[in-house]
Amino acid sequence: MSRISRLRSAVFGSRPLSEALGRENGFGLLRLLLALSVIFAHAMPLGVRRGSIGAHWSRGQVELGGLAVAGFFVLSGFLITGSGTRLSPARFLWNRAIRILPGLWACLLVTAFVVAPIVAYREHLLDGFWTHPQGPWQYIVANWSIGTGQPGISGLLMHNADRGFNGSVWSLAYEVVCYLAVVSFAALGILHRARWAVLALVVALYCYMIHQAIDVPGLRAPIYIQTGLPEWRLPFLGPIGMEKLVPLGLLFGLGAVAELYKKKLRMNGIAALLSFALLVGSARYGGFYLIGLPALAYLLIWLACCMPRPLTKVGTKADLSYGVYIYAFPIQQCLALWHVQKHGYAVYTGASVVLALVAAALSWYLVEKPALKLKNIGLPRKGTGGTAGPPQPAREPAAALSV
Repeated sequence: MSRISRLRSAVFGSRPLSEALGRENGFGLLRLLLALSVIFAHAMPLGVRRGSIGAHWSRGQVELGGLAVAGFFVLSGFLITGSGTRLSPARFLWNRAIRILPGLWACLLVTAFVVAPIVAYREHLLDGFWTHPQGPWQYIVANWSIGTGQPGISGLLMHNADRGFNGSVWSLAYEVVCYLAVVSFAALGILHRARWAVLALVVALYCYMIHQAIDVPGLRAPIYIQTGLPEWRLPFLGPIGMEKLVPLGLLFGLGAVAELYKKKLRMNGIAALLSFALLVGSARYGGFYLIGLPALAYLLIWLACCMPRPLTKVGTKADLSYGVYIYAFPIQQCLALWHVQKHGYAVYTGASVVLALVAAALSWYLVEKPALKLKNIGLPRKGTGGTAGPPQPAREPAAALSV
């Protein structure tokens, strides 16, 4: 089939997701673009000290960073649920841990013992740096288990808009909550024998969101609308706010439903165009919380299916999206401390992107990729007698993005 024929089929044809999505897909590129979008979003408040991109245009409903987080949870829901249907619960948890924790631990060490001392030297606060009650050692102990127990180090970066060294990693805890839901459903057999229960949960979350947003003037509710529900404090994960868990859980759930019902969900270019129109229209005029988020979910999955073949190679051999996510924020904090932003938004953002990609590459080749070699240690695959499972549609993401 020629390129023109494939493009015509993607735009005007209608195929089940199970047929439209092959091993050559756009998940890798989409994840990397979402990670880079967060850098562009953070450059405004951290660097040039202006409002977030898109916040004014959408009248407070959404900004670029929040949109990137939303998209990443959709993709994560699709890919992680697929993993949950193929693997035993034990192997699922091990694979998730080995994908997230080594990179995070390395980032914590670099932040505490490389970045923070440099910042202390720049701020002339080396005296008492190591003995501070919230020093670098305490930073490691408080944050090693994914939850952000201590955002700052030794009182540094007090001048900046966000006092934490890595304000991006808050979403890891919410991602793990979604993982625990997937593994629980898998252990109970729901993913195979009662997938309707996942759909029912997503519908229930959506109904609750309607209840929350219906009284907001013009339906212009922000993504993280106040729910009035109590905050959870979970072991190792720390506080989990319902105002974030409800929409992020819905987005993850939409991706999960797409995976579970991929033989029935149709991929159609006209529907994707309509989703794009609904996404933009609701963001501008109201209703993004209820209309734009589901539209975003469909649009992203469609894009993953019809990505041009050369672009499907992104992320297949080196998945830099997680490294960009965990290193970009401290890099941007340091660039702001050295006043790189005085040269303009483009220079500051460009430097942030280049350095984040370099850090992500080092993280991938020195930490993440070697750690992934441990994935096959000693845990049998479910129902396979220890043999390899079916091919996966794309490399699973390490975690969702955050702002």
